[in-house]
Amino acid sequence: MADLRESLETTLGSGFTVERELGGGGMSRVFVANDRTLNREVVVKVMHSEIAAEVSNERFRREVQLAAKLQHPHIVPLISSGEVAGLPFFLMPFIDGESLRARLAREGELPVKEAVRILRDVASAISHAHRHGIVHRDIKPENILLSEDFAVVTDFGIAKALSDSTTAAHASGLTTRGVALGTPAYMAPEQAAADPSVDQRADIYSFGVVAYEVLTGAPPFVGRSTQAIMAAHAVQAPEPVDRRRPGLPSGLASVIMQCLEKRPSDRPQNAGILISTLESVPTSGPFTATTAVPATGRVTRTSRLQSVGTRTWVGLGIAALLLLALAGEYRRRGGSPLTIASSSATGSIAVLPLANLSGNSEDEYFSEGMTDELANALSKIPNLNVASRTSTYAFKGRKDLDLGEVGRKLNVRTVIEGSVRRAGEKLRVYAQLTDVANGFVLWSKTFDGDARDVFTFQDQIAVSVADALRSQLALNTATDSGELHAHGTENVRAMDSYMRGRYFWNRRGGENLTTAITYFDAAIREDPNFARAYSGLAITHALLPEYTNASMQESFEATQRAAKRALALDPKLAEAHTALGLAYIHAWQREKAAEEYRKAIALDPRYPTAHQWLGEYWYEVGQVDSSLAHMRISTSLDPLAPINASAMGHPLMLAGRYDEAIAELKRGTDMFPSLGLHHSMLAYAYYAKGDLQAAVREQEIAQRMDSTVVLREGQLAFMYGAAGQRDRAQALLNHLKERPAGQVTPYVFALAYLGVGDQDAAFREMEKAVDIKDPVLSSWSLPKDPTLRALRADPRWKDLMRKAKLL
Repeated sequence: MADLRESLETTLGSGFTVERELGGGGMSRVFVANDRTLNREVVVKVMHSEIAAEVSNERFRREVQLAAKLQHPHIVPLISSGEVAGLPFFLMPFIDGESLRARLAREGELPVKEAVRILRDVASAISHAHRHGIVHRDIKPENILLSEDFAVVTDFGIAKALSDSTTAAHASGLTTRGVALGTPAYMAPEQAAADPSVDQRADIYSFGVVAYEVLTGAPPFVGRSTQAIMAAHAVQAPEPVDRRRPGLPSGLASVIMQCLEKRPSDRPQNAGILISTLESVPTSGPFTATTAVPATGRVTRTSRLQSVGTRTWVGLGIAALLLLALAGEYRRRGGSPLTIASSSATGSIAVLPLANLSGNSEDEYFSEGMTDELANALSKIPNLNVASRTSTYAFKGRKDLDLGEVGRKLNVRTVIEGSVRRAGEKLRVYAQLTDVANGFVLWSKTFDGDARDVFTFQDQIAVSVADALRSQLALNTATDSGELHAHGTENVRAMDSYMRGRYFWNRRGGENLTTAITYFDAAIREDPNFARAYSGLAITHALLPEYTNASMQESFEATQRAAKRALALDPKLAEAHTALGLAYIHAWQREKAAEEYRKAIALDPRYPTAHQWLGEYWYEVGQVDSSLAHMRISTSLDPLAPINASAMGHPLMLAGRYDEAIAELKRGTDMFPSLGLHHSMLAYAYYAKGDLQAAVREQEIAQRMDSTVVLREGQLAFMYGAAGQRDRAQALLNHLKERPAGQVTPYVFALAYLGVGDQDAAFREMEKAVDIKDPVLSSWSLPKDPTLRALRADPRWKDLMRKAKLL
């Protein structure tokens, strides 16, 4: 626009004349001005308005000032910076020559002698900047200028300045568009994944891409969409450069491929190594005239220009989401006081439910069991993170399954899907491994055999998937000897009963849990040393009081027996410790429970249930930040688990942060509108905030959704009474009294009595609840439960707390 040019000339002052506008880049418009004072031409780059809107101008100026201190023969210096019409700009000398991009577009790959000279100049510039603590972050042919017999690197510090100033403006590690600044075809995986700790090794990766292109005429990954190129940088090993251009000096080829390693720690750690290697490369001999041989035919100049993005991208929309799912190994999840590596420290996978094609619904347990056993086997691979069962089963039966959606929601880079068909003693299992970024099937295989030899099937599939991950994605899938084959039993009948037990256990409910116990007992009878069957039995007994009228003491003792036997057989079973923890909760021994949860996490840091339940412990003892940290981890590990959809709402509510709690709990009701638990928790938050009308509305929804859950009646009676609807509260109390003995626990009666205003009766019921250790009322709900505010104001409250041993 003429207006901007005029404003720029005014801002620069009388000593400058803006002569012309050059073709701009993705970040800025570029003008050439004449500095009349020194009789020289300068380049002025003015940031585009949509980028400037997200930048802290003050922070940007400070970062540019740091970069301006770089003085090196192969670095184009920054002269000054400023602001015009609210847009940041910076000045640098005009270089009379052409960009490396223009040279490559005209000639293709360069002779080795010339390529080494250019690369040596670039490495020298990078090395100098790195020694002064400045990372370029956008090394590419467009930013390498050729003048006479030397190369200079421009825009040093600009991408860093933009990134940091945007970060400051948004108090976030990502821009609002969702990915770090840079050019997709040249970005290191950790930079594309917006890792806030990007260091000089990202420049070394980009240097490797440029070197590859200079010597072969094209970058490592060409002819694809931007999304696919970014994904390839994250997970796919490039074709060796000396295969594209045979005859390259071995040292040169080797250092380029080292620069392109996915993990920063596997690359040359500083640019000085690059300089030393380049200085030792022989630059005469027959290889200097050898032409490049691309992987799939000759890459013409036209096709190369079309396929390689030359525009610097700030935001990549869906591409960013896909890359973040694929390159999760480079993202870091924070959480005080605990952090955990994100899904895919070096790889991640979701094992989707294998379809039951047997034509018999009774075989559903078998297809689910095969799915779970495959996931369990793959979880033994140290470098592979396996998505949680609860989240993967959220996709079961989906006819319109979009694997890209699976990757985004579960934060995985690969997916296993397939089917199981059992007919008599014949068994066929089909499985395929897919890259979620581009939909490419990386591996597939059909396994046929005897259904009675289920262990062989499980072993073959697990080993085949591990091999495919290693060969297709260069993932280190090495495990301890026998880890993938560790089923816990070699008894086929024991395994069959165990899989049936897990099938019913996963469906919860009193009847299903009772059936699960029957099958776990059967598995143990078949193999008394089957540790996982004991663990399944323990966690089922621990859950039973929450779904049935089972005796608390009997369940506690049964859980202890089974869990201790499981751990005696296999001390590594995190689930057994978690079962013990829940049993201690029901026994109102919270410190022992927390100890068991910690043991479980120490054994398996990626076990979401242990994090969730330890988070509950922390918020009840008043450590909300610690609670939220564990709740976040649980949610990140199992993002589609219904209970996790609103996990952080409860601690926020108990901390008095009602608006935040309501926002979290609404997320739960949006994700799972038919789950009464979320609506009930939201009702409690509204009540705590004082919005009684909303509290009644949400509790009524919860009652409709969970019409068979007795607790919901007591909660609704309370909400009716709080909102002044005593007649409706009384009707619910009368209905509770009509239920058979034992169906209604004392805490539920206490809520209903509070609803009708009978505080004396409520106290009597609370004393009973404390006496019997009411399973609906954990010991630590007493000091925090917002529905008990009236009782806490009563002088009798302290006596009740002493009785509960909470004073």
